[in-house]
Amino acid sequence: MINKFKILTLIPAVLLGITIGTSQIKSETLDTSTDGIVLAKKITNTDPPCLQLYYYIEQYADLFCIPKDFAYGIAYAETRYNGPYHWNYNHKQTSSVGAVGPMQVMPATAAYINGVGKVSISKLKGDIAYNVMTSMKLLRTLYDKYGDWKTVFGAYNTGRPCINRYALNVYNFKPNW
Repeated sequence: MINKFKILTLIPAVLLGITIGTSQIKSETLDTSTDGIVLAKKITNTDPPCLQLYYYIEQYADLFCIPKDFAYGIAYAETRYNGPYHWNYNHKQTSSVGAVGPMQVMPATAAYINGVGKVSISKLKGDIAYNVMTSMKLLRTLYDKYGDWKTVFGAYNTGRPCINRYALNVYNFKPNW
């Protein structure tokens, strides 16, 4: 017999493509992250930004060998992202210096890191996958250059290798979701 709490937990989760402790959905349509949250394998730009960001951080952190706590630390430090259930999350933020999107990437940095002539602000704001991919690619490039995560985070934040409060906060970040 399924208790009332489990039903109330499963209904919104299933509606959003997330499952909590159920095996009734075919496994080929699911993707399980390392922290046990299960997402649909396909996510679209019509899914909530908080789920898109979670999904793409999971994917691109693995692809570029970035520790996930560090990737989530960047997202939190830059736009106060609070995990896959942060329903009112705004991914279209712009900083006072012109960094945009969920991972606060500068357009010139995105163009450089992706080897293209120009990246539009609207692309970085609206395309969460592209923004996260660019951020993870940048983190991998910086790590390959400096070999120290704290220095990498300082460089991500300031454009120059340093260890500042931002770097220490990202380095010590532990997601609580």
